Amino acid sequence: MLTKIKVNWKEDAVSHFMTELIDYAGLFPPAALPLREAILNYHSYFQEEDSWMLGPFVIPASRLVELEPFRDLFNEQTPLRLSIILSKSDALGTDLDAIQLFSETYQTAGIIEAIEFPPSFQMNSDIFEKLDKLISGYRIYGEIAGTSEQLQSSLEKIMKLNQDFSRPIGVKFRMGGITANLFPSADRAAYVIHECKKLGLSLKFTAGLHHPVRQYRKEVTTFMHGFVNVFTASIMAYCLSISEETIEEILLDDNPDHFTFTSNELSWRNLAVSSKEINTARNVFSLSYGSCSFVEPREELGELLLFHEEAVR
Repeated sequence: MLTKIKVNWKEDAVSHFMTELIDYAGLFPPAALPLREAILNYHSYFQEEDSWMLGPFVIPASRLVELEPFRDLFNEQTPLRLSIILSKSDALGTDLDAIQLFSETYQTAGIIEAIEFPPSFQMNSDIFEKLDKLISGYRIYGEIAGTSEQLQSSLEKIMKLNQDFSRPIGVKFRMGGITANLFPSADRAAYVIHECKKLGLSLKFTAGLHHPVRQYRKEVTTFMHGFVNVFTASIMAYCLSISEETIEEILLDDNPDHFTFTSNELSWRNLAVSSKEINTARNVFSLSYGSCSFVEPREELGELLLFHEEAVR
């Protein structure tokens, strides 16, 4: 199992690949759990051997007030880590009040690690100044969506904002949903990854990445992207400056045998990145992905034969 690899190698390639990879979004479809069940799940995951793969809990700003009853589950040593999705631009004042109330309620038992802006949100430096007065050390993600022209326009806007703002804004890109039309084509996803690398923008993915390797799924009547595909492609885009066409090839590859981890590197066909390169890319470019399940991705990854025999012992 994957956890055994983590125990044997503290600096191995798969550990760098999976460390804090999955932001838990149990409130969102298809799981769409009640908040009580989702937050209790998140708390329980902290107690498990695979907790090192867990990122923050994803929650809309409008639901922050519902976290008050669970304050005693967390403390300074094991705080509730949040990634907060803001509402519409005209609800910013309400969202900021909710963030302030959460910070006052949880104090050192809660940490806001990221703020996520929906596609329609009008980001500007004034908003970030207001956020800076309430929280510190947080990442920012602006979700992009739409046609190729709209994606390009959004990417250029974020790049320009980064020139005027000291805290860099990353890109959030949706990789699926509950219906087939919500899954972007491989060429569109490859375009976003390639452009983000070119423009120096970090990336977070969300939705649809329940399975390690690309596969057809009857429940959505389409191919679902694999998180191993997506992060291998984005890590190699950052470290090896591979072409957009090669990124697309990696995203389309549904053969698990083409992806291999050893203790020191990750390879796809004739391309390879070292453990150190994976660590660098994960920290500055290919950051994480939101998933409504923390169990399914790691269990399926542990079942695949992606690991060289020297790493499984």
